[in-house]
Amino acid sequence: MGGPRDSAVLEVLSSGMGITVQDGGRIGWRKFGVPMGGAMDDHAARAANVMVDNAPDMPVLELLMQGQRFKVRQDCWLAIAGADGSSTIPVWHAHKLSVGSELEFPVSRHGVWIYVAVAGGFDADEAFGSRSASIRSEIGSAIEAGKMLRRLEDRRLQMPDSISGRGASWNEHRDYAKPPVLRVWPGPQWNAFPETARETLFENEWSVTSQSDRVGYRLAGESIEAPRIDLISEPVRIGSIQVPANGQPIVTLRDGPTVGGYPKIGMVDPRDLSWLVQCRPNQAVRFRPYEPQ
Repeated sequence: MGGPRDSAVLEVLSSGMGITVQDGGRIGWRKFGVPMGGAMDDHAARAANVMVDNAPDMPVLELLMQGQRFKVRQDCWLAIAGADGSSTIPVWHAHKLSVGSELEFPVSRHGVWIYVAVAGGFDADEAFGSRSASIRSEIGSAIEAGKMLRRLEDRRLQMPDSISGRGASWNEHRDYAKPPVLRVWPGPQWNAFPETARETLFENEWSVTSQSDRVGYRLAGESIEAPRIDLISEPVRIGSIQVPANGQPIVTLRDGPTVGGYPKIGMVDPRDLSWLVQCRPNQAVRFRPYEPQ
C-alpha cells in the first residue's frame, strides 16, 4: 500500500451492507481471465472525485445502499455522489468535516451504490494495475468495522476557511428513481435471434431481480426466445445482454466472467450502464435500439 502510514482519514465504525475500494478498474487483463472491476457507477465515482479535485479514476469508497458509519480521524474534505443513503453530507456535494465527527448512511432512499471520495484518493492494495476489490475473484477484500482508511496521496484540498461546501454541477445530478430508456447496441449473436426475440427485448418492461450484484444484473420479464445454436465460449464484454435457456436476460457487469457461452442479443451502451446499476430490486427498466445522432 502506497499511502503515508500516518494519514488515516476515516475509521470504519460499521460496514453496513458492504464497503469496497474501487477505481477506474483493470485495463488489459480481461484476456487473461481477470475481471475489470472498478466502480459500478463510473459516472458517480468520477463526479465524487472531481468535487475534491482528484483525477476522475482515483480510488473511492463504494458503499452498498445503507448502514455504513465512519469516524473522521483528521480534518478533511469528503465528497458524496451516487445513491442517496441519507448521509450527513448531501449527495452530489462535498463538505469539510472536522476530526471527531461522524459520517453515517442510515437509510437508503433511492439508488444502490454510494461513492465517497477524499482528496488524494483512498489507499488499498494494488493488483493488476488497480486498487479495485473484486471479491469473487479473491482480489482485494471487503472493508470491515475497525479498518483505518488512509489516503493514497498525502494531499489536502486547499479551500478558503469561509467555504465549507461545494457541489457537482446540476447536469451531473441524477434521479435514479426515474431512469431513462436504456440504449442497446446489437450483440455478437444479434442476427441469430428471431425478430420476435428482438421485439420482446425492446417492447417489454424488465424488472431487476434480487439476484443482481457486481457480477451481473439479472432481469425478469417475458421470456426471450434464445437461438438454437452451438456457441463456443467467447469473450464477454461489460454490458453484454446474455440470454440463457430460460429466456431471462443477464447483463454482465464489472466483476462478471470474461468468457461465456450464452448468446448475446445486445450490449447496453456504456453511457447507460451507470443508470442500470443504480436500479434497485423490482425496479423497472426498458431498452431501445441505439440510434446514432
